[in-house]
Amino acid sequence: MKIGLILTAGGIGKRFGSETPKQFVFLKGKPLFILTLDNLLKIQEFNNIILTYPKSWENVFFDLIEQFPPSRTVDFVEGGSERFYSVWNALQHPSIKSTDIVLIHDAVRPFVTSSLIERLLNGIANFDGVIPGIKVKDTLKESDENGVALHTLNRNKIFAIQTPQAFKTQILVESYSKAINDGKIFTDDSGVAEFAGFRIKIVEGEEINIKITSPLDFAFAEFLNI
Repeated sequence: MKIGLILTAGGIGKRFGSETPKQFVFLKGKPLFILTLDNLLKIQEFNNIILTYPKSWENVFFDLIEQFPPSRTVDFVEGGSERFYSVWNALQHPSIKSTDIVLIHDAVRPFVTSSLIERLLNGIANFDGVIPGIKVKDTLKESDENGVALHTLNRNKIFAIQTPQAFKTQILVESYSKAINDGKIFTDDSGVAEFAGFRIKIVEGEEINIKITSPLDFAFAEFLNI
């Protein structure tokens, strides 16, 4: 069984507030996307690896790649206007098309672990896709358009979903093709597969697997002794 990895570093990250895309900001001595990539390159299960990069920032991207060269072969694909299109571009690459299983991971989640990857791969045989989730701790409410609380949600059935997300490759390709043909765009890969009618299993995620989307996230990540 061949396993592929798509690492998405093709966004601009406007919410972060920096002049450059957040994946280029240094964390623990390395650009954030390089830190994530290096952690993933230690996991031997991946046969083929794709890294997407943001259009119009390719000079900065490849300068950083030259400064911090990957320890294994990595292919590069230009990202699209949305994350959705970046993943679609990567799914077209021959090295991913040749895989049986593909994992999609955000480059701004640098603390992914091999144990999480193992849980995903252990579950994929019986489902079309497997995704990590964390049960929420706070009380959740649904409101109307004016912000008036309507009712309290059952948080035992609510998960905060993370990446990486694992799929049978052909199923994810079919799902993206259907979404594109129907004019739909999704921010989450499992949402694409769900839209196409496939079964997705949620497994236990990891609280350390944080997504860095704000300066506060970055400060917390710097504080972590990892």
